[in-house]
Amino acid sequence: MPFQDIDETTAPEPRPAPNRAEKLLRRIFVEDWSLKLLSLAIAVVLWLLVTGQNEPVTAHLNVQLNFIRPQSLEISNDPPRTVDVMLTGSRNKLDDLTSLDLVATVDLADQRAGERVLRLTDKALITLPQGIKIDGFQPSAIAIRLEEVVERQVNVEPKLEGKPADGFEVYSVYPNKGSIAVRGPASRVNALQKVTTESIWLAGRKESFTAPSVAIDVPDPKVDLLEPVVNVNVEIGERRVEKSFSGVSVTTAEGGKVQPATTSVTLLGMASLINTLKPDEVKIVLDADLDPRLEIPEALKGKVILKSVSPSKFVPLR
Repeated sequence: MPFQDIDETTAPEPRPAPNRAEKLLRRIFVEDWSLKLLSLAIAVVLWLLVTGQNEPVTAHLNVQLNFIRPQSLEISNDPPRTVDVMLTGSRNKLDDLTSLDLVATVDLADQRAGERVLRLTDKALITLPQGIKIDGFQPSAIAIRLEEVVERQVNVEPKLEGKPADGFEVYSVYPNKGSIAVRGPASRVNALQKVTTESIWLAGRKESFTAPSVAIDVPDPKVDLLEPVVNVNVEIGERRVEKSFSGVSVTTAEGGKVQPATTSVTLLGMASLINTLKPDEVKIVLDADLDPRLEIPEALKGKVILKSVSPSKFVPLR
């Protein structure tokens, strides 16, 4: 067996220790590579998100219309109060918009009375943050009718609800003001025939009363009330009945005779009073125009009403 000289055996050279640069590179690229890969992925995702937020996008938002009109004119039709607006900008800026930002002012100060079609691109002004632009409106135009503002007196009609107590009824209802002043577009005001009060409750009432500061209702929102409340007087009394009398004598105011000399009358009054009235206490006196006037005992005057006279035509005798 041949022997190898120990001097002929080559021992492997020891590996040199890494220098500082090698250690740094190893620490960066080799050690904890899984955590470093995760960090890289997160960084890429964040970069994509930030880049995407800054990319311009288009949004359709609802804006409120605020009209500035001439003092002497009023909008008499019903234009839309809101419209859609198309805005372009970064997602962040669009998301930061508030309701205060989404108001479009439409200036009508330079307009005259009549029908108008307004292009919102030209007339609507919206104050928006820098970087957001308006691409258009939907609808792109709206119709406006401007009319002269007028004032007018309108009759007041009290509104009653419920019924008085049994045996009682409403004699009369009258507000302290028969008419009140209203203001608004000419066509709306001129079309208004009357205004009504809020309901006045009568249930169980037995006596007359005054309802103070009763609110007036105007169904047209374009018409303003210059006097929003009235006092309403309600006269309530014992239920009245009708009673007829025949053979009632007829004379002139001077006591002269007429043809026919008698007539039949129907009277209205409280049952407790009218039933005490005797036929000979009822008379008809003709005034200068030959119109019939009821003559009854003084205690009943104003409490008994003449409803009808038949016949009602009379000729004085000379």
